[in-house]
Amino acid sequence: MITLKDLTEKVKKGISDYIGFDVQEIFDQSDYITIYGGAVRDSIAGMEIHDVDILCMSQSAEKLYKFLNKKYNFKRLDLYDLDTLNMYKGIRIISEPWTLMNDDKKIIQLIKPYYRKGLETETLYIKAYTDLIKNVDISCCGVFLEDGIDGILLKEACKYAIIHCLSKSFELQKWSKLFNDERTLFREDKLIKRGWTNLNKLPNIFDNNKGIYQKRDRKLKLLELDFKPEYDFKIWTEDEYINREKCEREEPFPSWK
Repeated sequence: MITLKDLTEKVKKGISDYIGFDVQEIFDQSDYITIYGGAVRDSIAGMEIHDVDILCMSQSAEKLYKFLNKKYNFKRLDLYDLDTLNMYKGIRIISEPWTLMNDDKKIIQLIKPYYRKGLETETLYIKAYTDLIKNVDISCCGVFLEDGIDGILLKEACKYAIIHCLSKSFELQKWSKLFNDERTLFREDKLIKRGWTNLNKLPNIFDNNKGIYQKRDRKLKLLELDFKPEYDFKIWTEDEYINREKCEREEPFPSWK
């Protein structure tokens, strides 16, 4: 049986091994630091990490960059590659990322929320920050690590995200502010080439016992999980997982409203 604690430790180890130091040091630098997206997704799936995306506010980005540069010799690059540019081109809720690389060619990207000058009040900036976490165009990318009073926790920003990572599957989320036909198609193609499955393109399996349609991989993976409610993490109930055919938009962070 897999617990949420097991998965959290797996992700922490995967990212720590990639960057070459304990991931806790990243969170120790400032508030408003979230590790999310591909590195968390690939760690859950047991796949190779290619880079680490870290969401930061402006001040936390400055502090974290100085720490990474001074202690681990991460240097800022003017340009990473075409893929990176395509990932963030034309997205109005993300500022252009700072791409850092160290002597071992490990990549860390510091990503800040986009905001219009003159409107950068703390409330609006925090909303822009949480919007970046919640708005994922591909379900398996809606996983992230945050540091809280109970330590570092693995969380999901959309329904089925963790299960999709475990089963190397995903659904497209067209409601997302990050959804863009060209960009999302580019990202979808990269995942498929790495062995991931788009559940939108699979037929539903009818469950005679429950009288519902169900994606095969989703149900199999659900039954192997043992999530504990004491963790500060939006836990979708088994009924929600099994009885809802599609991933619909929800607000997984009611305390931030």
